[in-house]
Amino acid sequence: MATPSRVWLITGCSSGFGLQLAKIAAARGDRVLAATRNPDKAKDLTGQQNITVVRLDHNEELPKLRSTIDNIISVHGAIDIVVNNAAYVQTGTIEETSAEETLRQFQANFFGPLNLYRAALPHLRAQGHGTLVTIGSMAAWYAMNSCNLYNASKAALRWATLGLAQEIKGFGIQHCLVEPGFFRTGLLNPGANIAGTAPSVRLKEYDAVNAVADKAFKEYDGKQLGNPVRGCEIIYEVVTSTGVAEGKRLPQFLPLGSDACTEIAKAAKKTLAEIEEWREISALSDFPEGK
Repeated sequence: MATPSRVWLITGCSSGFGLQLAKIAAARGDRVLAATRNPDKAKDLTGQQNITVVRLDHNEELPKLRSTIDNIISVHGAIDIVVNNAAYVQTGTIEETSAEETLRQFQANFFGPLNLYRAALPHLRAQGHGTLVTIGSMAAWYAMNSCNLYNASKAALRWATLGLAQEIKGFGIQHCLVEPGFFRTGLLNPGANIAGTAPSVRLKEYDAVNAVADKAFKEYDGKQLGNPVRGCEIIYEVVTSTGVAEGKRLPQFLPLGSDACTEIAKAAKKTLAEIEEWREISALSDFPEGK
């Protein structure tokens, strides 16, 4: 007996993981609502079998976002899987970046994704099932000079969505946090999903820090270890318990890519080592036992 096709709502489908995951899900027989702020930029998906391009901007105010989700569901029917993928990278040191740039980074990478879930959850609760997939980043696990706004936004997303997963599991709704390493998408492309501080606002005191970061981003772009097509195939199979993940439960979080596994493990070990170094001194702050 054939498995009924699932309906996916995926944000950020004009490029990167969103584009690839939409193609893969559709090719495997599922229906995809490919969401993008500007449907004209999703020409690679327009007219493809099992894919419908829909306009959705997760940065809009929550009432408008709720209305958008309500309308999508009224037109296209129930949604089984919601993938929060849209994001961008803001570079620059903390001192050099503005309050407005900070707010935009958190709006796109944290507040907007949470609002998308707030808009979708009433429908998923009503139908009694659903899966949320959050595309985070291994960057949530460590600091990185001239990229700490991005890393902080992904760290906030990590803990908020892991907490959300516990809150909604009683409604038959699952959640998986995917934390990729470096993949060969357009995320680091200066003309696409990376925003840098203008030369006019850079401070000479940070010249050395920025030079290292600029060089690293330039060298990473186009040479990342991860294959986005294979990465999205793995995401699809993990979410649907098929292929390489057949018979496996949906994980709480999925580090994606060998570099993600390495860097996340390194960060966790460093934290544990720090705890052990200061454990005895830290314990001196306790009241004596029995007091």
